Amino acid sequence: MASRAKDARAARSGAALRQALLRLLAEKPFDQITVRDICARADVHYATFFRHHAGKEALLDDIAAEQIDILVDLTLPIQRASGHDVAIRKLFAYVADHRALWSALLNGGASAAMRNEWLARAQDVAANHHGVHGWLPEDLGTTSSIALIFETVTWWLRQPEDTCPTDEAAAILSRLLAAIFTAD
Repeated sequence: MASRAKDARAARSGAALRQALLRLLAEKPFDQITVRDICARADVHYATFFRHHAGKEALLDDIAAEQIDILVDLTLPIQRASGHDVAIRKLFAYVADHRALWSALLNGGASAAMRNEWLARAQDVAANHHGVHGWLPEDLGTTSSIALIFETVTWWLRQPEDTCPTDEAAAILSRLLAAIFTAD
């Protein structure tokens, strides 16, 4: 029983630390946030933080990796089965459903970590999938498409919620990708 209680306490502490960092990211840039800030917001002891993470960068990397994995796992099967447009709509729907989280991650000071994680995950996926355009080197296509997706989602999250509906944002991104990747 003691082990279960310890595991539950560790899970609560980990979740509190993630939530604290996300709330802080909504208030100020990542480089202005300290581990002590995160611990104070999470109501977690300073030493406990380091039982979970090597530093604030590791905590941010964990959050970024988790969210990017969710997006890729959600959209990749749809893209393969139904095409890019359906996958892009699903991506925007997920981000819309988790708008506060994604706003904090992309517009709250963690954008560099998110971009790097998204690109790394996309490169892993691309390594197992060959593109259809002989004119576009695979690594450039991956980097370009992720940059376009990332910047479009980031732009969309900066807009007031009622100015650009989810389907409209997805259509914009679909058209941008089609214009670039179907050009001769």
